[in-house]
Amino acid sequence: MKKLLAILLIVTFCCMLASCGRSKSDAEYYYEPSEDHSYNAYDSGSGYAADFEYKEGSESNYSSGYTGNPLAAGLKLTYSANISVETLDYDKSLEAVLDSINKAGGFISYRNEGGGYTSTYGTYMKKWVRLEARIPAGNYQSFLDGTADFGNVTSLLSSMEDITSQYVDTEARLSSLNAQRERLEEMMKKAEDVSDLIEIEAQLSETIYQIESYTAKKNTFDNLVSYSTVNIELNEVSVVTYKTETFWDRLLATIGNSLRDFADFLEDLLLGIIYLLPFALVLFLIAIPVVKGVKKKRAKKQAAAEKEVQPLPRAVDQD
Repeated sequence: MKKLLAILLIVTFCCMLASCGRSKSDAEYYYEPSEDHSYNAYDSGSGYAADFEYKEGSESNYSSGYTGNPLAAGLKLTYSANISVETLDYDKSLEAVLDSINKAGGFISYRNEGGGYTSTYGTYMKKWVRLEARIPAGNYQSFLDGTADFGNVTSLLSSMEDITSQYVDTEARLSSLNAQRERLEEMMKKAEDVSDLIEIEAQLSETIYQIESYTAKKNTFDNLVSYSTVNIELNEVSVVTYKTETFWDRLLATIGNSLRDFADFLEDLLLGIIYLLPFALVLFLIAIPVVKGVKKKRAKKQAAAEKEVQPLPRAVDQD
């Protein structure tokens, strides 16, 4: 009976440990954000990084960083940014993000939100949201400057792409196609033979199709240049991460994280015990008759064995 109970306790404890083995989303990563929120390279796994530094008055048309309206410099530049933010007050931070997008004259092209509920084991799942915002190019810099209002910015990756050559090629192709269209329309007016007219119409139809295709491509380029793309990742956490520089900073951070994780473990352990109590009670009630039956069976076998083994008769002494 004691052995069976011990096995049941061990199994119950293992189940509790398994239920407590969830990952701590707010302590999984450690970031070292730039204190001045300059757009230094934060390699967030995208495979590239950027380190843009704009100096006012620079003569280079390819100066890094946003300089205002890229069309004024005769360049077609597209900007994009990836921002990761931690917050203790999710609703307030999300409101700040949405308000900033609205003030910049932008709009949200993608939104995925989750969390904010309690799991089966009683564990609260923290809130999170992933946003893709389109910000007018003229407000891109000011929008990034205001990201500190969102919460604790753990990473900010800003990148730029020069699509001037592609844009110029598309415009040149469109100009050529429009000129070709005009010539074909003039030829149609002068065509007298039916076969020539049919051939010209076919060429004109193909030319119009290419014009529409290149026009759509040009419009896409215009949209990318006019509106920058900003991806925002906002996570609710228990404790925000911060930059540690000295050994004592790292030591204090380690102690704080250890205590916090231990408190979380105790909380999860208690919830796990409460969750598994009904199962343990059912197993215990099932185990009682099983153990009693095993004991009875063993007792019967032992009694039968004792009957079979009879003591040898002692020899009687004869005088």
